[in-house]
Amino acid sequence: MNGYLDLAHKYLAAHKKRTRLSIFSIVLSVALVVGIFSMLDVFLKFEKIQVINDYGNYHLLVNNATDGEKEAISSRIDVKNTGTLVAFKSGSINGSRCDIVALSDNFAANMSMNLLRGTYPEAENELMIENWAAEKLGAGIGDTVSFAFADKAERPFVISGIFADYGGTKATGEPGVAVSMQAAEKASVEKTGIFLIEFKEQANMKKAEQEIKESLGISDERMGRNERLLAVIGQSDHKAAVGLYQAGAILFFIVLVAGVVMIYNTFNISVMDRMRSFGLLRCVGASKAQIRRLVKREGFLLLRWAIPGGVLLGIAATLFCCALLKFYNSYIFSQISLFTISPTGILAGVAVGVLTVAIATLLPAKKASRVSPVNAVTGNSEIRMRKVQKGGILTRLLPVESAMGIGSAAARKKTLALMSASIAFSIMMFLGFNVFVDFLHTSLKTTKPYTPDISLTSEESLSPDLYGQLSHLPGIKHVYGRMFGYVNATFDASRLTEEYVKEVGSIEVNAEGIFEAPEKSWLISYDKNQLKWAKTDLVEGDLSEDTLNTQDGIIAVLQNIRKGVSVRTAELHAGDKVYIDTVSGKKPFTVMAVLRTVPFADSNLNLATFITTEKQYTAITGDSTLKIIDIQLEKNGQEETVSEIKRMIGSNITYLDSRQKNSEMNQTFFTMAVFVYGFVVVIALISILNIVSTMNTSVTSKMRYLGVLRAVGMSGKQLNRMITAEASAYCITGAVAGCILGLLLQKALITQLLTSLKIVWVFPLVQIVCVFAAALLVTRLSVIGPLKKIKAKSISENIGSLQ
Repeated sequence: MNGYLDLAHKYLAAHKKRTRLSIFSIVLSVALVVGIFSMLDVFLKFEKIQVINDYGNYHLLVNNATDGEKEAISSRIDVKNTGTLVAFKSGSINGSRCDIVALSDNFAANMSMNLLRGTYPEAENELMIENWAAEKLGAGIGDTVSFAFADKAERPFVISGIFADYGGTKATGEPGVAVSMQAAEKASVEKTGIFLIEFKEQANMKKAEQEIKESLGISDERMGRNERLLAVIGQSDHKAAVGLYQAGAILFFIVLVAGVVMIYNTFNISVMDRMRSFGLLRCVGASKAQIRRLVKREGFLLLRWAIPGGVLLGIAATLFCCALLKFYNSYIFSQISLFTISPTGILAGVAVGVLTVAIATLLPAKKASRVSPVNAVTGNSEIRMRKVQKGGILTRLLPVESAMGIGSAAARKKTLALMSASIAFSIMMFLGFNVFVDFLHTSLKTTKPYTPDISLTSEESLSPDLYGQLSHLPGIKHVYGRMFGYVNATFDASRLTEEYVKEVGSIEVNAEGIFEAPEKSWLISYDKNQLKWAKTDLVEGDLSEDTLNTQDGIIAVLQNIRKGVSVRTAELHAGDKVYIDTVSGKKPFTVMAVLRTVPFADSNLNLATFITTEKQYTAITGDSTLKIIDIQLEKNGQEETVSEIKRMIGSNITYLDSRQKNSEMNQTFFTMAVFVYGFVVVIALISILNIVSTMNTSVTSKMRYLGVLRAVGMSGKQLNRMITAEASAYCITGAVAGCILGLLLQKALITQLLTSLKIVWVFPLVQIVCVFAAALLVTRLSVIGPLKKIKAKSISENIGSLQ
């Protein structure tokens, strides 16, 4: 040896199993941090691509911008790209309704308008059309179609290009049509010009927005933001985004604290187990400072193996998620490298690994330096007799060996607190990260159990015979119909949102506080199955069909689609009264339930969306004919089934295909699900492995004590029961504390930070039961190995071992 610090290396080499256990504990902590930070970093990249695909690659927009404003904004050094989008009211192509826009060629890719064939329209009589619509019309490049703006004056236009399908327009049956900017300028119809702005990656977009407003005198009403994209890149002040950032910051802080507790627990047990060794070093002249440096040196020697292992394990988890997404959704993520490594995650893992070891070894090092040399000589530091005899309550309730195990855990209060805290933090992290699972299911676009693959609509009533034939058609999973229409509905004016009141202008309110409805509301009927499926979107109330029928009930929907954007026009709650004009006069209805949203939208501007039963719908409107039949297909043989459906329907029935839209929605959900469930799985694995590591270290550290008990006559079965009881005491204490803290954390995150997302906190009974069951099972399994090791040694070996 070149110096006393080499003793650290000698000790680690001599106690290989304990060294591996300590390294493993640090590897878990580093892997946890690397995995979570890397997965978050990569997730943001993936989510940015997904958001751009769904909402467009722009950050700000200016309505009706002048040429001077466009030039001034485009010349800014922090602006990457700009373009103009002109939106029109719906028109028609060959007699079929269509959505019309004009978009600058240089900005088409930003808005996911991907040209498949032909060229972008340039001449006044040229247009582009979606691929599915071209197939439906039987038209191709160079063909002439009859096109009309909202003025319904038909004009001959030439198809110059065909672009990739939009799932949303395909589902509504209204194809997207892009005309040239020249045609847009000369069109004498109502239109809205939108100037889109894409900033460079390093730009401060909040500051840039303010500068643009002040320098050009643009009012807030004319400015808009792509809030989804800004939220993903961390530049949104939106309440929902800020709440999510805060929730994430709290959980990551808990992760860091858990890492410190985990490593500290390992080092503390190791130091307590070697008090006699440190005492002997003091006897031969080691100073307190040297003992402290020795313990710290031991910790940092472990980092040589632990940091590379933890980094590799975290990277492996991240790469698995990336590969899963890349192969599952190659259309969107095909350009992302398979081996996407996050430097941020690696640096964070290394930094946290070093920091946690430095913090975790600080107190054990001080504790080791205070060891009295007398204890080392007498050897009585481990087994001490209590001065005060207890009443023996546990021995009256439990077998002696079980009482001894629980008593041993209770007597070592610091060890009990440390081990329980280590387990509690793991469970608290698991329950805390489950908040993101709730966010995943309630706030992202996902297909619902009742989302159709195919929809059939008609201006006339749909035949009951057709409904019956479809129900028995092979390849169809479910068939269900809906009635819908428009009614005059009003309620307490205080329930209207400020955004809606600002949009529609002044609203007349009577003496009772009921307003005069400026628009009609959309009324939809649900059958029993659809009401059952709608429970996945339930915010409050009850969806009982009988209650709705007998108590004149109605269901309110929070999100209402206006101009293609999901907004809240009213904040209705269960128990509120809604007054609807029915065929028999105005009648009050009670809001029995509130849903977050429905998976379909209406093109008309509506005050609100309401749902009721088929019986109530007929009583309100006097109509009992289905307006739409929804069909869910089996996974296999869909094209054959679709062909058969098309042969069954007549020309008066509109066929709507939502499969592409559903696929895009599911891919959006899956993108985040991979990472969110990845977080939860990593936390669960870390929790399990932490319990195993903690119990293993605890049992191994008491080798001499257990040897003494065997020497005085304790049998192998009694030893098993004693250790199991002690381990269960640690486990139950930690699980109870972890569940209490986890529940408080869950509720605080949801009620304080995520209220704008309308996530409802429900007591997670299933999660609590699973946590306790898993903790007890893992604890029982974790002591099997150490017990075998103790029994494999002779009693003299256990007692005489120098720890």
